Amino acid sequence: MALAGNISLAGQVLLNIALRMVVALPGGYGLASLGGVALGLWLPLSRADSAMAGTLCGLLLWPVAFIAAFGVSSLRRLLLGVAVCMVFFILMASAAGWQP
Repeated sequence: MALAGNISLAGQVLLNIALRMVVALPGGYGLASLGGVALGLWLPLSRADSAMAGTLCGLLLWPVAFIAAFGVSSLRRLLLGVAVCMVFFILMASAAGWQP
């Protein structure tokens, strides 16, 4: 029997899925864009080739982040993992001379 103020098990599952989607979509986009910028700055190619290769590799990061969002056991670990990866890409791009 459901009591007022309590979320049922089905509601908890739906909330967990919704929160993972909220992290996966913008978090994956952030990882893809930051990873593309960092890789584009570090590749020893011409400027146009580096930008293209960084963009294409960044687009490969988004599905990986999206899949990982549903493969990680807890939401806290997911948030921590996405944040650590974003900070790593920001530091990597900053070391190459990127200024946001």
